[in-house]
Amino acid sequence: MKKWIGGILVLVLAFTAVLGCSNGKNGQDSEKPDQSTGKKINLTFSIAGSDEHKKMYEDLAAKFTTLHPNVTVEVMNVVNEDYDRKLSIMMASREAPDLGWVFESTIPTLFQAGQLLDVTEALKADKEYDFNDFYPATLELLTNEGKNYGVPFSTPTTMIFYNKTMFKEKGLKTPSELYTEGNWTLEEYLKAAQALTDSSKGIYGADYLHAWQYWSSTLLPLVWAYGGDLFNDDKSAIAINSPESEQAIQFYYDMLFKDKVHPKPGDSQSTFESGQVAMFKDMYSFVTKARKITDFEWDVAPLPEGPKGRGTLMGYAGIGVFSDTEHPEEAAQFLKFLSSKDSMSVTAQYFVPGRKSILESEIFMKPDQQPSPESIQIAVLDQMKDARVSPSHVKWQQINVTAQSIIDKLNTQQATVKDVLIELETALNALITP
Repeated sequence: MKKWIGGILVLVLAFTAVLGCSNGKNGQDSEKPDQSTGKKINLTFSIAGSDEHKKMYEDLAAKFTTLHPNVTVEVMNVVNEDYDRKLSIMMASREAPDLGWVFESTIPTLFQAGQLLDVTEALKADKEYDFNDFYPATLELLTNEGKNYGVPFSTPTTMIFYNKTMFKEKGLKTPSELYTEGNWTLEEYLKAAQALTDSSKGIYGADYLHAWQYWSSTLLPLVWAYGGDLFNDDKSAIAINSPESEQAIQFYYDMLFKDKVHPKPGDSQSTFESGQVAMFKDMYSFVTKARKITDFEWDVAPLPEGPKGRGTLMGYAGIGVFSDTEHPEEAAQFLKFLSSKDSMSVTAQYFVPGRKSILESEIFMKPDQQPSPESIQIAVLDQMKDARVSPSHVKWQQINVTAQSIIDKLNTQQATVKDVLIELETALNALITP
């Protein structure tokens, strides 16, 4: 308990120090307060986060207002699964926020519709902002013809969160130990899931597809691990109906209905944090919930390796200024502020930053906080070089809705794996073929 309270105090002190610093050398935070008495401006910033994320951004917005007294920022938090749909509706009705989160799956659509503003000058004009501190690969999705239309604030890898206490009680090697030995494979993952499942107590060994509605970010890593893919190389055709993809989806299907080591889709009671799931696949951002766990020990490890690799997916969340904003200059300044080194030092408590100086420092790899620096090294940093961003397409919204309804037939045992793949290929090709 003392260690937990001490860790919280350290976090609070660090957070206060960062927010209280107005004389630093880290870009936007280093500027002097704007004494302008110009027209009062209110910006709306949309996110799809937790209550903790909203509070963090509200604190940062308050700091921004001390630097720009005529500008206030309202943080609009939208339920994650409704975010893209609601943002699309707001844009169609010309009621979009001034700036907000954007994701890899919808960025091509936003580009095509001209709904993101060029913020190159705002980001590169100030040398103290240190634009070159970003990993170049993290900027690619929001770069078009050499111009920047936003910046990434989180580039997390998929990983396995595991109940370390359960592994100890069963006398099993942990995923981290197996990875270090070079033996962390899908075969070992299944063996561990079988050993840890206890149906009499409602305990499942694995949860690889915890949210079936996010089929692309949850199933595709497994497909990639077997050598399959959703699209062909130029995204002109659907490639999901392949022997490799069939093996991958069959592995998932068998965990559900044959081995019975995986919660059924829609089971909201069997969760990792409740202690009813031993191994849980998710992005690094799940640490927000994991750090609240007090009933057992937990840790993180890379995804298990398949025939063609781990299939590690890199999530991608950026911030862009939307083209219908009435305050493009102020919105771009807030974007710059949020992506400064000082602000990213704060947001790194929840997100994997795109800035080298933050990601590789103790600000992100805190020695007194879970996961440990050693676990972050193997599950995040070591996996980033081979991680892949979830595929996107200008017709992604239609693809997503259609695929979700088809895959649901698999989850409800209304169709075989092969039948689902054939239907996916036919229906999705019809959507993307001119």
